[in-house]
Amino acid sequence: MTRVQSLDIDIEKNGKTRNPYGPGAKNSPTNTARTYLMFTLALFVIYGIGKMMLPAKKSNDPYASTGGAAGSWGSEHHHPVVNSGIKAATTNSGPNNDMDSPVKHYHESPPQSSNGDIVALELKETDFLMVLLPYVVIPSHSRPEYEKYQGEGTDFAEEVLYDKNTPHGMAFDFLLNRDTRPVNHDDPHLIQRFVLALLFYATGGRDENAPVSEEGARASGWDFGTAHFLTGLHECHWVKKSFDDGFWGILSIQSDTDRRVGVTKCNADMEVTEIRLADLNLVGFIPEEIKWLNSLESLDIQNNHLAGPIPKSLGELDELSYLSLDGNNFSGTIPDVFGNLQHLERVYLNFNDFNGVMPKSLCTLRDDAVLKDLW
Repeated sequence: MTRVQSLDIDIEKNGKTRNPYGPGAKNSPTNTARTYLMFTLALFVIYGIGKMMLPAKKSNDPYASTGGAAGSWGSEHHHPVVNSGIKAATTNSGPNNDMDSPVKHYHESPPQSSNGDIVALELKETDFLMVLLPYVVIPSHSRPEYEKYQGEGTDFAEEVLYDKNTPHGMAFDFLLNRDTRPVNHDDPHLIQRFVLALLFYATGGRDENAPVSEEGARASGWDFGTAHFLTGLHECHWVKKSFDDGFWGILSIQSDTDRRVGVTKCNADMEVTEIRLADLNLVGFIPEEIKWLNSLESLDIQNNHLAGPIPKSLGELDELSYLSLDGNNFSGTIPDVFGNLQHLERVYLNFNDFNGVMPKSLCTLRDDAVLKDLW
Protein backbone atom coordinates (compact mmCIF):
# COMPACT_ATOMS: atom_id res chain seq x y z
CA MET A 1 0.00 0.00 0.00
CA THR A 2 1.27 3.30 -1.03
CA ARG A 3 0.67 6.13 1.48
CA VAL A 4 0.82 9.77 0.43
CA GLN A 5 0.66 12.31 3.25
CA SER A 6 0.41 16.08 2.91
CA LEU A 7 -0.11 18.11 6.05
CA ASP A 8 -3.01 16.45 7.98
CA ILE A 9 -4.78 14.86 4.99
CA ASP A 10 -4.44 11.11 4.25
CA ILE A 11 -5.38 9.51 0.91
CA GLU A 12 -6.69 5.94 0.92
CA LYS A 13 -6.14 3.38 -1.78
CA ASN A 14 -9.29 4.30 -3.64
CA GLY A 15 -8.04 7.89 -4.01
CA LYS A 16 -10.64 9.47 -1.68
CA THR A 17 -9.62 11.93 0.98
CA ARG A 18 -9.80 10.52 4.48
CA ASN A 19 -11.00 12.88 7.20
CA PRO A 20 -8.36 12.80 9.93
CA TYR A 21 -11.05 13.68 12.53
CA GLY A 22 -13.02 10.52 11.98
CA PRO A 23 -15.86 9.35 9.79
CA GLY A 24 -18.98 11.52 9.59
CA ALA A 25 -17.31 14.68 10.97
CA LYS A 26 -17.44 17.40 8.31
CA ASN A 27 -16.21 20.24 10.51
CA SER A 28 -13.37 20.43 12.93
CA PRO A 29 -14.02 21.02 16.65
CA THR A 30 -12.33 24.43 16.29
CA ASN A 31 -14.71 25.57 13.53
CA THR A 32 -17.71 24.31 15.44
CA ALA A 33 -16.78 26.21 18.62
CA ARG A 34 -16.17 29.33 16.58
CA THR A 35 -19.63 29.04 14.99
CA TYR A 36 -21.31 28.73 18.39
CA LEU A 37 -19.41 31.74 19.69
CA MET A 38 -20.39 33.95 16.75
CA PHE A 39 -24.00 32.88 17.02
CA THR A 40 -24.08 33.71 20.73
CA LEU A 41 -22.56 37.16 20.15
CA ALA A 42 -25.10 37.86 17.41
CA LEU A 43 -27.94 37.04 19.83
CA PHE A 44 -26.53 39.44 22.43
CA VAL A 45 -26.21 42.21 19.83
CA ILE A 46 -29.78 41.72 18.61
CA TYR A 47 -31.06 41.67 22.20
CA GLY A 48 -29.19 44.86 23.08
CA ILE A 49 -30.44 46.76 20.03
CA GLY A 50 -33.99 45.67 20.66
CA LYS A 51 -33.84 46.77 24.29
CA MET A 52 -32.59 50.23 23.36
CA MET A 53 -35.42 50.68 20.87
CA LEU A 54 -38.11 49.79 23.40
CA PRO A 55 -39.64 52.73 25.41
CA ALA A 56 -38.32 53.13 28.94
CA LYS A 57 -40.46 51.86 31.76
CA LYS A 58 -41.54 54.10 34.58
CA SER A 59 -39.27 53.95 37.52
CA ASN A 60 -40.36 53.80 41.14
CA ASP A 61 -36.91 54.62 42.36
CA PRO A 62 -37.11 57.90 44.32
CA TYR A 63 -33.45 58.54 43.48
CA ALA A 64 -33.95 58.30 39.73
CA SER A 65 -32.22 60.97 37.68
CA THR A 66 -34.27 63.94 36.53
CA GLY A 67 -32.11 64.54 33.48
CA GLY A 68 -30.95 68.00 32.57
CA ALA A 69 -29.47 70.23 29.93
CA ALA A 70 -26.02 68.64 29.92
CA GLY A 71 -26.48 65.94 27.33
CA SER A 72 -29.60 64.24 28.71
CA TRP A 73 -32.17 62.62 26.48
CA GLY A 74 -35.11 64.55 27.89
CA SER A 75 -38.16 63.82 30.02
CA GLU A 76 -39.19 60.73 28.07
CA HIS A 77 -36.10 58.91 29.38
CA HIS A 78 -35.53 60.77 32.66
CA HIS A 79 -38.77 61.05 34.57
CA PRO A 80 -39.30 63.84 37.10
CA VAL A 81 -38.48 63.15 40.72
CA VAL A 82 -41.31 63.16 43.24
CA ASN A 83 -40.98 64.20 46.84
CA SER A 84 -40.36 61.05 48.82
CA GLY A 85 -40.66 62.71 52.19
CA ILE A 86 -36.95 62.62 52.89
CA LYS A 87 -35.59 65.63 54.72
CA ALA A 88 -33.27 68.06 53.03
CA ALA A 89 -29.58 67.32 53.10
CA THR A 90 -27.59 68.71 55.95
CA THR A 91 -24.16 70.24 55.75
CA ASN A 92 -22.58 67.62 58.01
CA SER A 93 -19.81 65.70 56.37
CA GLY A 94 -17.97 62.59 57.37
CA PRO A 95 -16.14 59.59 55.99
CA ASN A 96 -19.30 57.47 55.78
CA ASN A 97 -21.85 60.13 54.83
CA ASP A 98 -21.66 59.67 51.05
CA MET A 99 -24.34 56.96 50.99
CA ASP A 100 -26.20 57.83 54.22
CA SER A 101 -26.69 61.55 53.61
CA PRO A 102 -30.31 62.46 52.82
CA VAL A 103 -30.99 63.92 49.37
CA LYS A 104 -32.88 67.12 48.69
CA HIS A 105 -35.71 66.68 46.18
CA TYR A 106 -37.58 69.30 44.16
CA HIS A 107 -41.11 69.24 42.81
CA GLU A 108 -40.10 71.16 39.69
CA SER A 109 -37.59 70.07 37.12
CA PRO A 110 -34.58 72.39 36.62
CA PRO A 111 -35.13 75.30 34.20
CA GLN A 112 -34.18 74.83 30.59
CA SER A 113 -31.07 76.56 29.29
CA SER A 114 -33.15 78.74 26.99
CA ASN A 115 -35.01 80.18 29.97
CA GLY A 116 -31.69 80.94 31.61
CA ASP A 117 -30.54 82.75 28.49
CA ILE A 118 -33.72 84.81 28.45
CA VAL A 119 -33.28 85.80 32.10
CA ALA A 120 -29.63 86.73 31.50
CA LEU A 121 -30.60 88.84 28.48
CA GLU A 122 -33.31 90.65 30.46
CA LEU A 123 -30.84 91.46 33.22
CA LYS A 124 -28.30 92.68 30.67
CA GLU A 125 -30.97 94.83 29.02
CA THR A 126 -31.94 96.43 32.33
CA ASP A 127 -28.32 97.08 33.26
CA PHE A 128 -27.51 98.60 29.87
CA LEU A 129 -30.55 100.88 30.07
CA MET A 130 -29.52 102.18 33.49
CA VAL A 131 -26.04 102.99 32.19
CA LEU A 132 -26.92 104.43 28.77
CA LEU A 133 -30.07 106.46 29.44
CA PRO A 134 -28.25 109.44 31.04
CA TYR A 135 -26.03 109.72 27.95
CA VAL A 136 -28.78 109.80 25.31
CA VAL A 137 -29.33 113.15 23.55
CA ILE A 138 -32.26 113.35 21.15
CA PRO A 139 -31.42 115.50 18.10
CA SER A 140 -32.97 118.94 18.22
CA HIS A 141 -32.87 119.58 14.47
CA SER A 142 -35.48 118.20 12.12
CA ARG A 143 -35.08 114.49 11.50
CA PRO A 144 -38.13 112.44 10.40
CA GLU A 145 -37.17 109.38 12.44
CA TYR A 146 -37.01 111.50 15.62
CA GLU A 147 -40.00 113.75 15.00
CA LYS A 148 -42.30 112.08 17.53
CA TYR A 149 -39.61 112.26 20.24
CA GLN A 150 -38.78 115.95 19.90
CA GLY A 151 -41.56 117.31 22.08
CA GLU A 152 -40.58 119.66 24.87
CA GLY A 153 -40.92 118.71 28.51
CA THR A 154 -40.87 114.94 27.97
CA ASP A 155 -37.93 112.57 28.19
CA PHE A 156 -38.15 110.02 25.39
CA ALA A 157 -34.66 108.59 25.85
CA GLU A 158 -35.86 105.06 26.64
CA GLU A 159 -38.37 105.05 23.77
CA VAL A 160 -35.65 106.15 21.36
CA LEU A 161 -33.37 103.30 22.44
CA TYR A 162 -36.12 100.79 21.68
CA ASP A 163 -36.98 102.30 18.30
CA LYS A 164 -34.88 100.45 15.75
CA ASN A 165 -35.89 102.95 13.09
CA THR A 166 -33.55 105.45 14.74
CA PRO A 167 -29.74 105.31 14.88
CA HIS A 168 -30.03 105.22 18.68
CA GLY A 169 -32.26 102.16 18.55
CA MET A 170 -30.02 100.39 16.05
CA ALA A 171 -26.93 101.08 18.18
CA PHE A 172 -28.68 99.81 21.32
CA ASP A 173 -29.90 96.71 19.49
CA PHE A 174 -26.36 96.02 18.28
CA LEU A 175 -24.91 96.19 21.80
CA LEU A 176 -27.69 94.12 23.31
CA ASN A 177 -28.33 91.43 20.72
CA ARG A 178 -25.70 91.31 17.99
CA ASP A 179 -22.40 92.40 19.48
CA THR A 180 -20.10 89.37 19.53
CA ARG A 181 -17.76 90.99 22.03
CA PRO A 182 -18.71 90.14 25.66
CA VAL A 183 -19.32 93.61 27.12
CA ASN A 184 -20.90 94.06 30.54
CA HIS A 185 -22.70 97.06 31.95
CA ASP A 186 -19.72 97.88 34.17
CA ASP A 187 -17.25 97.87 31.28
CA PRO A 188 -15.41 101.23 31.34
CA HIS A 189 -15.65 101.42 27.55
CA LEU A 190 -19.37 100.67 27.20
CA ILE A 191 -20.28 104.33 26.58
CA GLN A 192 -17.47 104.65 24.06
CA ARG A 193 -18.65 101.57 22.18
CA PHE A 194 -22.23 102.84 22.16
CA VAL A 195 -21.21 106.27 20.85
CA LEU A 196 -19.15 104.75 18.02
CA ALA A 197 -21.99 102.41 17.05
CA LEU A 198 -24.35 105.40 17.14
CA LEU A 199 -21.94 107.43 15.00
CA PHE A 200 -21.88 104.57 12.50
CA TYR A 201 -25.66 104.40 12.14
CA ALA A 202 -26.20 108.17 12.33
CA THR A 203 -23.86 108.69 9.36
CA GLY A 204 -25.63 106.16 7.15
CA GLY A 205 -23.71 103.06 8.19
CA ARG A 206 -25.11 99.80 6.80
CA ASP A 207 -24.65 96.58 8.74
CA GLU A 208 -25.10 93.00 7.54
CA ASN A 209 -28.89 93.32 7.92
CA ALA A 210 -29.19 96.26 5.53
CA PRO A 211 -31.27 95.58 2.40
CA VAL A 212 -29.35 94.78 -0.77
CA SER A 213 -30.48 95.81 -4.24
CA GLU A 214 -30.75 93.47 -7.21
CA GLU A 215 -27.34 94.66 -8.35
CA GLY A 216 -25.88 93.47 -5.05
CA ALA A 217 -25.19 96.95 -3.66
CA ARG A 218 -26.59 98.41 -0.44
CA ALA A 219 -28.40 101.72 -0.28
CA SER A 220 -26.62 105.07 0.15
CA GLY A 221 -24.21 105.28 3.05
CA TRP A 222 -21.12 103.35 3.98
CA ASP A 223 -20.67 99.66 4.67
CA PHE A 224 -19.67 98.26 8.05
CA GLY A 225 -16.73 96.45 6.46
CA THR A 226 -15.27 99.68 5.11
CA ALA A 227 -13.61 100.46 8.43
CA HIS A 228 -14.23 97.19 10.29
CA PHE A 229 -16.95 98.78 12.40
CA LEU A 230 -19.24 96.60 14.54
CA THR A 231 -16.79 93.73 14.72
CA GLY A 232 -16.25 91.60 17.81
CA LEU A 233 -12.92 93.32 18.45
CA HIS A 234 -12.38 96.19 20.84
CA GLU A 235 -13.53 99.43 19.23
CA CYS A 236 -9.93 100.64 19.07
CA HIS A 237 -9.51 98.00 16.36
CA TRP A 238 -12.40 99.28 14.24
CA VAL A 239 -9.95 100.44 11.62
CA LYS A 240 -8.93 99.44 8.13
CA LYS A 241 -6.27 100.50 5.65
CA SER A 242 -7.76 102.46 2.77
CA PHE A 243 -6.48 101.52 -0.69
CA ASP A 244 -8.69 104.00 -2.54
CA ASP A 245 -7.92 107.20 -0.68
CA GLY A 246 -9.43 109.99 -2.72
CA PHE A 247 -7.93 113.11 -4.15
CA TRP A 248 -8.83 115.20 -1.11
CA GLY A 249 -7.15 112.71 1.17
CA ILE A 250 -3.93 112.95 -0.81
CA LEU A 251 -3.95 116.75 -0.53
CA SER A 252 -4.90 116.72 3.13
CA ILE A 253 -3.08 119.36 5.16
CA GLN A 254 -2.70 116.80 7.91
CA SER A 255 0.82 115.63 7.17
CA ASP A 256 0.78 112.43 9.18
CA THR A 257 -2.15 110.85 7.38
CA ASP A 258 -1.54 107.13 7.05
CA ARG A 259 -4.27 106.10 4.62
CA ARG A 260 -6.32 104.36 7.30
CA VAL A 261 -10.02 104.86 8.04
CA GLY A 262 -12.02 104.26 11.18
CA VAL A 263 -10.72 104.53 14.72
CA THR A 264 -7.14 105.28 13.80
CA LYS A 265 -5.67 105.95 17.23
CA CYS A 266 -6.29 105.20 20.91
CA ASN A 267 -4.32 106.03 24.04
CA ALA A 268 -2.85 103.63 26.58
CA ASP A 269 -6.22 103.39 28.36
CA MET A 270 -7.89 102.21 25.15
CA GLU A 271 -9.76 105.49 24.80
CA VAL A 272 -10.39 106.76 21.27
CA THR A 273 -8.24 109.75 20.38
CA GLU A 274 -8.52 109.87 16.58
CA ILE A 275 -11.34 109.14 14.13
CA ARG A 276 -10.87 109.40 10.37
CA LEU A 277 -13.91 108.81 8.15
CA ALA A 278 -13.02 111.00 5.16
CA ASP A 279 -14.27 110.17 1.65
CA LEU A 280 -16.52 107.29 2.72
CA ASN A 281 -19.89 108.45 1.33
CA LEU A 282 -21.27 109.24 4.78
CA VAL A 283 -24.85 110.54 4.90
CA GLY A 284 -26.89 111.72 7.86
CA PHE A 285 -25.68 113.74 10.83
CA ILE A 286 -23.16 113.86 13.68
CA PRO A 287 -24.87 112.87 16.95
CA GLU A 288 -24.54 115.10 19.99
CA GLU A 289 -23.23 112.08 21.91
CA ILE A 290 -19.86 112.63 20.24
CA LYS A 291 -19.04 114.68 23.34
CA TRP A 292 -18.75 111.53 25.46
CA LEU A 293 -15.55 110.61 23.64
CA ASN A 294 -13.67 112.66 26.22
CA SER A 295 -10.18 111.89 24.91
CA LEU A 296 -10.89 112.63 21.25
CA GLU A 297 -8.11 114.75 19.74
CA SER A 298 -8.77 114.47 16.00
CA LEU A 299 -12.03 114.19 14.02
CA ASP A 300 -11.73 114.00 10.23
CA ILE A 301 -14.96 113.46 8.26
CA GLN A 302 -14.24 115.66 5.26
CA ASN A 303 -15.68 115.11 1.77
CA ASN A 304 -18.88 113.26 2.61
CA HIS A 305 -22.59 114.11 2.44
CA LEU A 306 -23.38 114.91 6.05
CA ALA A 307 -26.04 117.55 6.65
CA GLY A 308 -27.78 119.47 9.41
CA PRO A 309 -26.13 121.74 11.94
CA ILE A 310 -22.76 121.19 13.56
CA PRO A 311 -23.41 119.65 16.99
CA LYS A 312 -22.85 122.12 19.80
CA SER A 313 -21.39 119.32 21.88
CA LEU A 314 -18.16 119.58 19.89
CA GLY A 315 -17.35 122.45 22.23
CA GLU A 316 -17.11 119.96 25.11
CA LEU A 317 -14.26 117.95 23.59
CA ASP A 318 -11.52 119.57 25.66
CA GLU A 319 -8.70 117.57 24.05
CA LEU A 320 -9.71 118.29 20.45
CA SER A 321 -6.86 119.67 18.34
CA TYR A 322 -7.92 118.82 14.76
CA LEU A 323 -11.42 119.20 13.27
CA SER A 324 -12.10 118.68 9.58
CA LEU A 325 -15.75 118.98 8.48
CA ASP A 326 -15.10 120.51 5.07
CA GLY A 327 -16.67 119.22 1.88
CA ASN A 328 -20.06 118.26 3.37
CA ASN A 329 -23.59 119.70 3.38
CA PHE A 330 -23.71 121.18 6.87
CA SER A 331 -26.00 124.17 7.17
CA GLY A 332 -27.14 126.83 9.61
CA THR A 333 -24.81 128.96 11.66
CA ILE A 334 -21.54 127.79 13.11
CA PRO A 335 -22.14 127.46 16.88
CA ASP A 336 -20.10 129.68 19.13
CA VAL A 337 -18.92 126.87 21.41
CA PHE A 338 -15.16 126.61 20.85
CA GLY A 339 -13.90 129.03 23.47
CA ASN A 340 -12.75 126.36 25.93
CA LEU A 341 -10.86 124.26 23.37
CA GLN A 342 -7.38 125.43 24.22
CA HIS A 343 -5.73 122.61 22.22
CA LEU A 344 -7.59 123.32 18.97
CA GLU A 345 -4.97 124.06 16.29
CA ARG A 346 -6.65 123.25 12.95
CA VAL A 347 -10.28 123.72 11.92
CA TYR A 348 -11.61 123.20 8.38
CA LEU A 349 -15.24 124.15 7.78
CA ASN A 350 -15.15 125.32 4.15
CA PHE A 351 -17.26 123.93 1.29
CA ASN A 352 -20.46 123.63 3.34
CA ASP A 353 -23.74 125.56 3.36
CA PHE A 354 -23.21 127.68 6.47
CA ASN A 355 -24.67 131.13 6.85
CA GLY A 356 -23.85 133.98 9.19
CA VAL A 357 -20.44 135.01 10.45
CA MET A 358 -17.51 133.20 11.96
CA PRO A 359 -18.15 132.65 15.69
CA LYS A 360 -16.29 134.83 18.13
CA SER A 361 -14.78 131.88 19.99
CA LEU A 362 -12.89 130.72 16.89
CA CYS A 363 -11.67 134.24 16.16
CA THR A 364 -10.41 134.56 19.72
CA LEU A 365 -8.50 131.29 19.50
CA ARG A 366 -6.87 132.51 16.30
CA ASP A 367 -5.97 135.85 17.81
CA ASP A 368 -4.42 134.10 20.80
CA ALA A 369 -2.25 132.02 18.44
CA VAL A 370 -3.87 128.82 19.64
CA LEU A 371 -5.66 128.20 16.37
CA LYS A 372 -3.12 127.99 13.55
CA ASP A 373 -5.31 127.04 10.58
CA LEU A 374 -8.92 128.12 10.05
CA TRP A 375 -10.74 127.58 6.78
